[in-house]
Amino acid sequence: MHIEEPATHELETPISVQDSQSFPESQPLQKGQKDLSQENLDPCQCSQAALKMALIASGLGLWDWNLITDKTYYDPQWKRILGYEVDEIDNEHKSFEQLVHPQDLPRIRQLLHDYLQGCTPVFEVELRMLTKSGEWKWILACGKVFQWDELGKPVRMAGTHKDISQDKAIAIQQYQLFEQVQREIAQRQSTEDQVREKSQQLEITLIELKHTQKQLLQNEKMANLGQLVADMANEINNPVSFIYGNLHPASQYAEDLIRIIELYQYYYPTPNPVIASHLQRLDLGFVKTDFLKLLWSMRAGSERVKEIVFALRNFSSSDEGQMKKFDLHEGLDSVLRILQHRLKQQPDRVGIEVIKNFGELPLIQCYAGDLNQVFMNILTNAIDTLEERMKHDYSFTPKILIHTEIVSSHLSLVNSNKPWVNDNQLGKKHKVIIRISDNGKGILPHIQRHIFEPFFTTKPVGKGKGLGLSISQEIIVEKHQGKLKCNSKLGEGTELVIEMNTTAKHYIALKKHASF
Repeated sequence: MHIEEPATHELETPISVQDSQSFPESQPLQKGQKDLSQENLDPCQCSQAALKMALIASGLGLWDWNLITDKTYYDPQWKRILGYEVDEIDNEHKSFEQLVHPQDLPRIRQLLHDYLQGCTPVFEVELRMLTKSGEWKWILACGKVFQWDELGKPVRMAGTHKDISQDKAIAIQQYQLFEQVQREIAQRQSTEDQVREKSQQLEITLIELKHTQKQLLQNEKMANLGQLVADMANEINNPVSFIYGNLHPASQYAEDLIRIIELYQYYYPTPNPVIASHLQRLDLGFVKTDFLKLLWSMRAGSERVKEIVFALRNFSSSDEGQMKKFDLHEGLDSVLRILQHRLKQQPDRVGIEVIKNFGELPLIQCYAGDLNQVFMNILTNAIDTLEERMKHDYSFTPKILIHTEIVSSHLSLVNSNKPWVNDNQLGKKHKVIIRISDNGKGILPHIQRHIFEPFFTTKPVGKGKGLGLSISQEIIVEKHQGKLKCNSKLGEGTELVIEMNTTAKHYIALKKHASF
């Protein structure tokens, strides 16, 4: 490959190395020698003098390299850049290579080869050269071919050297400063990342602290409530059981006594006047009828008290911290019995109608006491909402609807309205859906987003702590791997939907094998 000469370039007359060294050197005037000004010089000498002055002024050193003979002319300025005298460097190309830093020489040869082969438009390279004092100087070398032979091959090449050590030192200093700035930025970024990470850790710790606080409050609340309810149930159950157990023989005794009185009246129709006077005041016929009714009413009331005691026991100690098979309908009925005093008609309001639409549910493997607490929280909130609306609308008819069903596991939580088909023979998994809805005033959208957050409540101070729904969500989601969702429309009411699997893994096992 060769470099072709431009079409407009005329071949120059070959210049020998001796001719190329004929630049005039400034010599001191000898005695009697005339001062030759530029006016007394011929045009060629004027051009050479001007070129030499320009090179000195610009700090450039000139070199002229014959590629055929390898002879190279280095002008005095070129040599003075490195601190050498004119006769201390031979006019050979190898003199240049001997002064080049060994690490830079292979790169220079490659760049020169690429230029002479026409791969690059100009030869330019930064290199280190050895000075006379033994130091390394940074040199910018530029060159270009200016003569070719008849075949278009390069014959002569000329160029300049410039000392860029100072510029290079500034560049190195700037680079070092840039690296220092980069390190400082990286260090500052690392510090910011550490601060951000610590902030995130503090935020996580705060969330965990709130969660722990909520757990402690719930545990204390449930422990106190459970113990109180259990104690009250036992205290009530003992006398009620005594009364209930004695009502039947008391009724029998009363019937026997009434029967004896009737026999006396039959066989002794004319009693003593004193007895006749007492019978007249007593109204024996009314007493005989009403006394038996009174005993049966007492028995019915005792049965009602026993049901409430049973519901309290079932609510407070139905799981005892262990999972077991449980009838969800029984749990719902227990909670409704406990809340009966709030559901029935009051002097200042009508009663709340509870509509139970219970489907066919199997026994569920769950923490029964915790689920009862969820039912209690949701139903209590529904009653509070209905009572609030009844205060402002006397014509309002409050209702609570409880709907239960079982659906296939692939159905949606919201759109699962298809009836349950028993396909146990196919081995499919099922989900239990429990919907508890009211026809209250509903919940605003911006409030609905926060109802499951701990300590969030819209109730007056002292009436609610904002833990009911938060605890309910934890029980359903974490302990039973289910879902708890709220659907509400303003003016139409609120629906809480519980979705659970028919079987659930043990909560302790989940915590043990959790990745966090």
